[in-house]
Amino acid sequence: MKDAVPFKEKIEEAPEQPGVYIFRSSEGRYIYIGKAKNLKKRLKGHYQQLKYDPKEQRIFSESDTLEWIITKSDYEAFVLENELIKQYKPRYNVRLKSGSGYPMLVITDEEYPTVLISRKYGEIKGDYFGPFLPSRTARAMKDLIHRLFKLRTCDPMPKRDIACFDYHLGLCSAPCTGKLSKKDYNFDVKGAKAFLSGDVKKFIYQLYDRIEEYTKKMMFEKAAVVRDQITAMENLVQKQEVSGLPFEEGDILFFRGSEVLLIVVRGYRIVGKEFLKVKEEGLKDEFALKVLTEYYSKGNYIPSNIFVNRELDEIDNIIRWLSNKKRGEVSITSGIPEEIKQFIDRNFSLLDVDRLKNIFIKLFGFELPDRIEGFDISTLQGNFTVGSCVVWEKGKMNKKEYRRFKVKTVKGIDDYASLREVLYRRFRKYTQMENLPLVLIDGGKGQLKQGLVVKDALGLKKLRVFSIAKKEEVLFTDDGKEIKLFEFQHILKLFTQIRDEAHRFAVSYNRKLREKEGLKEVLDKIDGVGKKRKEILYRTYKTLDRIAQASVEELRKLGIPENVAQNIKKYLSD
Repeated sequence: MKDAVPFKEKIEEAPEQPGVYIFRSSEGRYIYIGKAKNLKKRLKGHYQQLKYDPKEQRIFSESDTLEWIITKSDYEAFVLENELIKQYKPRYNVRLKSGSGYPMLVITDEEYPTVLISRKYGEIKGDYFGPFLPSRTARAMKDLIHRLFKLRTCDPMPKRDIACFDYHLGLCSAPCTGKLSKKDYNFDVKGAKAFLSGDVKKFIYQLYDRIEEYTKKMMFEKAAVVRDQITAMENLVQKQEVSGLPFEEGDILFFRGSEVLLIVVRGYRIVGKEFLKVKEEGLKDEFALKVLTEYYSKGNYIPSNIFVNRELDEIDNIIRWLSNKKRGEVSITSGIPEEIKQFIDRNFSLLDVDRLKNIFIKLFGFELPDRIEGFDISTLQGNFTVGSCVVWEKGKMNKKEYRRFKVKTVKGIDDYASLREVLYRRFRKYTQMENLPLVLIDGGKGQLKQGLVVKDALGLKKLRVFSIAKKEEVLFTDDGKEIKLFEFQHILKLFTQIRDEAHRFAVSYNRKLREKEGLKEVLDKIDGVGKKRKEILYRTYKTLDRIAQASVEELRKLGIPENVAQNIKKYLSD
């Protein structure tokens, strides 16, 4: 390690005042930025931790200069630190790979409001809903709002004599042509807001009144639209995962080691959950605080209530900072509501890995591997047969390592032959690996046998292969054991998580191939759409609904001639 004595001398010069300190390399690269009520005391703390903290050792060894900025108060130092971290992205400060501006839906504040997507709270004037986790659901929800409530799709709203294609596709009520009164349009806006907020129960009664009014006036088409709105809202209520919480809105950040689970509550119910991916863990004593400040500095919506399962040293500063950003009162509670704890226990495999290791070695006679790979096959009556490989690594699923396979050598329905092909293609990689994973196959003794056949064919004597049967949750091992996993809850939780993820991944790939094929069959019937244009349309829009919603101008930007774009719009509208 680089000699740290010069830093010790520099630290002695530090003032005993609040401020921000900066470690930099000789090239000017920012290594670490921190803040302190007392700069000298905090920097001495860093220096003392050099003896036993590897991260502190790396900060000092990669730095050549240490400088500081004195501030008037501790809070001013807190704000400056966050601004500098955001601007310079130092190597050893906490950084989130995910959570960077999750999309929200905005019902705009206009004479005829529409619904837009925003990743930064406050950049569009209007009412915000969300965030939506995972991110792709924001686009799907926006499309649903247009289909259900017919809010205008054009932005800004023009004045027209003739309604555009979106009106004929049932996505817009065409207020630009005066086809709907302002009063009726605003009623639909109110419905969209109720739907997005989850507060639908009172509004449903108003919809029933409206459907009765339309039926009396023999306006059956409009009554059918309202009926669809009621159905969607009733389904929303039924699908609420946890409802009736004691607070209307809040974010819950659940920390376990380097894992951070974000749970979003809006309208007294859970509307989203996702693990935040941390690129750099930073220093242990500040990890939770820095994740919190990093997440909300990226433009994410700040709710009135925030819950964390950690004690925060800087809680007064962060509450003040968040309240100023929100322009409203924010509370932070160091504790998780009981209803949320139960939800986490039911839905997330936050495994106690140390305890799991002890149970595993007693049960199987060898140590829990760092890596387990799960396999499954999915087919539809022998068509679109695919295989999946998912990876559990060091306590959690590693999606970057997932692999999927199109089965190439098997015709018709033959799950065993399909499984052998997939395993053979994957196991060949193992012949070049020193540390082999544990293989877990979705299925019973028959599936296990296919794994053992491939293992023997490739001479992988040290490879361990298990299979797990659904419903009974019996584990079959390569040394002849049959273990009822209900008697070993930690092992059950581990293996069913991997098995279910392998099944989900295989099924989703099978469905994707079927949708792609179905979409291309439809596009084959449109004049001017050949192989290349089919690929462009599929890669851009994925579904027929989204192609139908695209304007001629959008299609032209993809390189599709105007006459072909008009053919596409006409065919799909017909």
